[in-house]
Amino acid sequence: MGFSMGQGPQQSMSEINVTPFVDVMLVLLIVFMISAPLLQTGVDIDLPEGNVEMQQSENALVLSIDKNGKHYLNDTYLQPEVMMENVKKARAASKDKVVYLRADQTLPYGTVVRLISDMREAGIHEVSLVTLPPETKAK
Repeated sequence: MGFSMGQGPQQSMSEINVTPFVDVMLVLLIVFMISAPLLQTGVDIDLPEGNVEMQQSENALVLSIDKNGKHYLNDTYLQPEVMMENVKKARAASKDKVVYLRADQTLPYGTVVRLISDMREAGIHEVSLVTLPPETKAK
C-alpha cells in the first residue's frame, strides 16, 4: 500500500494498475489465435455437394474415406482387415444407430458402393451419406 509524501494527512492510494493484466490478456489472445486452427482435427475430405442439409448428432458414428482410400472411424485410422469389426463394435456401443459416411468426391463410385455393401453384410443398414450444401462449396 502506498502513501503520499505531501504535507497533508496521509492517504492510501486505491488505484489498480491494469497494464500487466492487459498485457497478459493480449498475449493469451495471440496464443489462442495461433493455436485454434491447429486444434481442428479431422480427416481432410473434399465432400460432394448435395441439396439436403443433414442434422448430425454430437456423438455420431462417422466413417470417412479420404482421397487415398484410407478409412477412418471418427478421425481414427482403421486397418482394412479389422475395419468392419471396429465399426460394428462402435455402433453397438453408440446411442446413435446411424452410421454417417463421408467419402471424398474424387473416389471411384465402386469404392463407396463396395463399402456400403460391406456395411450391409455386417448388419449395418442405416447409412447416411454426408454432403455439403451448395452454398458452402461455393465459398
